[in-house]
Amino acid sequence: MMLLYSCNNAKANTDIKNSNEKKINENFYFNADNAYNYIKAQTDLGPRSYGSEAHKKVREFFKKEISNMGYEIYSHNFEAPYIKERKGENIYAFLKGKTDNYIIITSHFDSRSVAEKDPVAFNRNKPISGANDGASSSGVLLELMKALKNYNDLPYSVCFVLFDLEDDGNLFNVEGNSLIETDWIQGSIAFVNEVIIRDKLIDKQKIKFGILLDMVGSKSAKFKYETFAHTYYSQIYDKVWQYANDLGYNEYFYDDHYGTIIDDHTPFLNEKIPFIDIIDIEYPFHHTSQDTIDKLDKKTLEAVGKTVEYTVKNADKVY
Repeated sequence: MMLLYSCNNAKANTDIKNSNEKKINENFYFNADNAYNYIKAQTDLGPRSYGSEAHKKVREFFKKEISNMGYEIYSHNFEAPYIKERKGENIYAFLKGKTDNYIIITSHFDSRSVAEKDPVAFNRNKPISGANDGASSSGVLLELMKALKNYNDLPYSVCFVLFDLEDDGNLFNVEGNSLIETDWIQGSIAFVNEVIIRDKLIDKQKIKFGILLDMVGSKSAKFKYETFAHTYYSQIYDKVWQYANDLGYNEYFYDDHYGTIIDDHTPFLNEKIPFIDIIDIEYPFHHTSQDTIDKLDKKTLEAVGKTVEYTVKNADKVY
């Protein structure tokens, strides 16, 4: 993903959170240990960069795990819109709720093919492990798929999507006239353009809102608003952040802005589909060889997973 500009004059986070007091006491199915194990299974394969053996194996890993949960698996095979001859595969599945309106929860699973931010020059042309950038959000997504299977009264149905070809931006000299003319986020651009807009396999009118997860496992994670999404859909951000606060996770969710970030939610916003991005763009090991599993914390995974689980349970009150 790419950060376009910073916004440093936002209000401090004291307005929506004053303490770690937990106001919601309910049972949850999300298990941070399971999420961590899903992350480790990905990183154990090695870097999941385009064309690698691990990139192929991780797709089979997802399909096996999702199938074992009882989901029907859908594959969206595509050619990258802005990277010639590069092909990818998005993986998605549906969980039926009380209505055929639904929300979308997404992550990308590929890891970056170069560590251009690495402090050691020797490492900068090597692929990264991507423990936080790719694996953490995909591990949380898998565990959410398992957890939410326990509910038979969700207000909306859920579409889960694992995007391919997100993380090799700025490597192909693509300079377009809009936020979605880019060599980033190839999987989500293709998914929106082809699955939703062209083929109408998903009815755009029935999408209530979506949540993108990206870099959600760091020990020092700070989740702030992505400004483009917040400009149009602040109500969603406010509600999700309030749920996080009421669950006692205010140390992770800040009433502050990062600026505009090109990420897998951007193509949805471009089509006026409500979407937010839960992202820790200030992760200090972003696009370095040090983005390894020892940088993650199960407490952060729990904070994100349970916040999203609660949001899905109460989706009809969000937007």
